[in-house]
Amino acid sequence: MNTLPIWLRPLTPAAIAAVAMAVAVAADPAHSADAQAGTPSFLCSKATTWVEKTICASTRLSALDLELASVYANLLRTATPKSEPALTVSQQRWWSSRDECRKQSTGIDCLDQRYAQRIAELKARPDYSAEWPVRSVELPPEPLSAVGEGWSKSLSRYVKAIRACLPKAPAQVRWVGNAWDDTTYVDAVAMKLHGPDRHAWLCTARRNGLEVLAWYDLGDQEDVVADGPLFYPGSASPANSCGQPAKVLDESDVHIGWLGPRCAVMGSVAR
Repeated sequence: MNTLPIWLRPLTPAAIAAVAMAVAVAADPAHSADAQAGTPSFLCSKATTWVEKTICASTRLSALDLELASVYANLLRTATPKSEPALTVSQQRWWSSRDECRKQSTGIDCLDQRYAQRIAELKARPDYSAEWPVRSVELPPEPLSAVGEGWSKSLSRYVKAIRACLPKAPAQVRWVGNAWDDTTYVDAVAMKLHGPDRHAWLCTARRNGLEVLAWYDLGDQEDVVADGPLFYPGSASPANSCGQPAKVLDESDVHIGWLGPRCAVMGSVAR
């Protein structure tokens, strides 16, 4: 019986086929827009924001969203550890900027134009190729909100705050052991960060990542806050980690790091 958590299990052949079909449809000009109606890169049944609902209500926007996801995934698969961070930050900023169209009198036209421009911009990059790379690569995992465990189910909501806290640490942060909503402040996230030699810190930052609100040095008192799944920030696969961390993307399909199980004996993790 497979004892791995669901977010660490390999994709089934059916899931791989579904991803391949979606990419093929998005890349094939022979398919009309009508054939892609209501088929963006996310589940419309879970659409909650204005942008998501507007895309799902439009045949063309659904097609553009799926095409952009395909183009971006293509670039991620060929990105190097050096080029990937800039690419992911750029795409994250673009995803966030879409909500500005809500203020326009013609919000649909605004989204249409932005998607078309972004697709053209990414395709014009010298590292973009219409062909999928032949080297072995990982398929993106399922959304964290659907398959994450414990605190990691909300990782997409916490990641901006986590990124704000990372530079505050006096030493390299090896992993984030836990994060939660901090009601002491308005719209804030608290988290437990782990560094070398069993050192740990507590940090609280605004959810939007614009301000670090509190910092506390735990020293080697790691058990003050229990760890759940371990989140390893960064593009490079973590060395000497617990289990087999999976590459994870946030709900905007941006690579935000790696997620793995907590070791039974935390001292077994390389410091």
